[in-house]
Amino acid sequence: MKKTLLALAGASLLSVSAQAEQFWADNSVSVLYGSTYAEPIDFTDLDKDYSYSTMTLEHVSGHSWGGLFYFMDSHTGDGFNDTYFEFSPKFTLAKMDGMVSAVNAEFTYEGGNGFDNYLAGVGVDLKVPGMDFASVIFYRALNDKAERGEDNDDNQITLVYGYTNGNVVVDGFLDYAFGSDDDSVEDSMNFTPQITYNLAPQLGFKNKFKVGVEYSYWTSKYGIDGLDQNAISLLLKAHL
Repeated sequence: MKKTLLALAGASLLSVSAQAEQFWADNSVSVLYGSTYAEPIDFTDLDKDYSYSTMTLEHVSGHSWGGLFYFMDSHTGDGFNDTYFEFSPKFTLAKMDGMVSAVNAEFTYEGGNGFDNYLAGVGVDLKVPGMDFASVIFYRALNDKAERGEDNDDNQITLVYGYTNGNVVVDGFLDYAFGSDDDSVEDSMNFTPQITYNLAPQLGFKNKFKVGVEYSYWTSKYGIDGLDQNAISLLLKAHL
């Protein structure tokens, strides 16, 4: 099922690439540092905090067929070193006027050290007064453990949003994972906004250069009961 899903998403991307028109694109690199992350390293002390830095490469673009978002994180610190990535194309099924501006077929391939998950679903783009963008997506998540004989596929609702006021930007996401087929996996919520200020005008830079913070509130991280994260990180982000 997962290989079929990935093959369909890949074939869809290839089929539209020859005739696709790119409307806009943005690429960035960012560095985060925080000291109150939760990680499943020591199960005898799930309240222990970990410090590490994260370097992120990110791309987002709009196309005649829909849109593309992907990023890769590299985490380093406190005995915790790994990488994580997401690759998320969306394909426009219908466009309309009103609060709902588009209905999309949504796909995400995510992975890290030792796992690969595949998500597929339907999303809507919203026109919210004052917001740069807002979308709500419902996914069915096919999680890697199922391939090892453990049935823990679940559902996920994702909200993404962005707001700009002058040089101040607030954007981020909220993921709510629920309904796991494995009763030992807890429902989980990950609310992660970034609040940044663009220093480029003061520094004479052509592209945006942001400083700010990221706040991560993640209950039952990775579906693990008692592993809760409440972290504030310093952030530098340069748009390329």
